[in-house]
Amino acid sequence: MLISIVVPTYNEAQNISSIYEDIAGALQGKSWELIVVDDDSPDGTAEAARALAGQHGNVRCIQRTQERGLCSAVHWGVQAAHGRFIVVMDGDRQHDPSLIPSMIDELEKGQDIVSGSRFLSGEPVEGLSSDFRQKLSIYGNKLINLFLGTRLTDPLTGFFATSRTLFLRSIPRMQAEGYKIFFDLIFHNRKAALKELPFRFRARTLGDSKIDIYVFWLLSADMISKLTGGLIPPRLVSFVSVGLIGSTIHFSALYAWMAFGTEFWAAQALATVMAMVFNFTLNNILTYSADRLRRGAFYKGLLLYGFIASFGIVANVSTAQFTYSHFKSHTFLAASVGIVIDVIWRFVVSNRLIWGHSSVLRKAK
Repeated sequence: MLISIVVPTYNEAQNISSIYEDIAGALQGKSWELIVVDDDSPDGTAEAARALAGQHGNVRCIQRTQERGLCSAVHWGVQAAHGRFIVVMDGDRQHDPSLIPSMIDELEKGQDIVSGSRFLSGEPVEGLSSDFRQKLSIYGNKLINLFLGTRLTDPLTGFFATSRTLFLRSIPRMQAEGYKIFFDLIFHNRKAALKELPFRFRARTLGDSKIDIYVFWLLSADMISKLTGGLIPPRLVSFVSVGLIGSTIHFSALYAWMAFGTEFWAAQALATVMAMVFNFTLNNILTYSADRLRRGAFYKGLLLYGFIASFGIVANVSTAQFTYSHFKSHTFLAASVGIVIDVIWRFVVSNRLIWGHSSVLRKAK
């Protein structure tokens, strides 16, 4: 029986060898393979994984130069796996491989999905390095359980095992843009037999933690997407949500400029530009966190976004002016119509050229 262990990575070069040693120690006498799915880490994680594969025949590396994101990385790894059972774990060594044999035993006894819970023991979680992260996990767990109708102690865990058959059957329905792969798997298998096992969530020793406030944002976008039956992808939900926040900037500026006697078309144009800069910055942090533009690439992206948005601004202002001229004094309605046209244009184009697979800025990151 082959066990496939899928480890999505980004900047985990320092941990790769240790992960292999930990797994090897836990699975002595068992047949297993390690599949490292790396999102083109600049620290050389893929090179480290390939070097390890040169020493051990049960290691494979998938280096993704175009795709980004934890969920899609796991999807790639599962589709490349050969084992009967799949184990998904993080590459930061906070997940203890000694739990894997117990996970496999539970699957062989008839469980469909077995997860490692950081909270089942009731003891403080060592790997959650701050009170903020503790509270974020607690409230996130409550929200997810309410959404799923479950009573899991750790529905946001990233350490779990299931059969390759179940996972492959689920992938076509899952969100590649999601962030919490276990949450997505459970959502599409709510009638499956689930079991949680306690484990000690170890403190990170090497590398940097990637947990940030945007995790909760992306999770919320994922839930809203699921409420639409997946018709609206999480990324569009996030993009529109950022636009709604940016609209407060837009309308505040619009009414302020008009209060100073500025013509509507000019006030609309100025407010649109201000909101454009705000939206680009927030989308770069939240919506496209996996493809975040940094340093010089950020400013190049802002210029390109401004160029793309300029066409939307023309449509925005023209449409708003047309609406305003036909519905006198209905400033809010006129501005809203323009914003809708603008947001749709920006999402479609910038999703492809700035942050998407064919981003012209990818080499500049």
